[in-house]
Amino acid sequence: FRGSVDPFHVNAVDTTGAGDSYVGALLCNIVDDRAVLEDEARLREVLRFANACGAITTTKKGAIPALPTESEVQSLLNGN
Repeated sequence: FRGSVDPFHVNAVDTTGAGDSYVGALLCNIVDDRAVLEDEARLREVLRFANACGAITTTKKGAIPALPTESEVQSLLNGN
């Protein structure tokens, strides 16, 4: 597959840990279901979830303390 997934626009405070949060979310979803790599629509959902995790992480200071909860991610994904 080739393409991009739209970013989330947030008020960034500290970018520490954003990449780790993104990669962790991506890998966690792939480990749960490797078939996602063969389905573009599902892969885009996983990438959007990972983007949300990285974006939320930038809104707080630090690395580990800034990692989002699943409810925070769902809230951002739902536009809340």
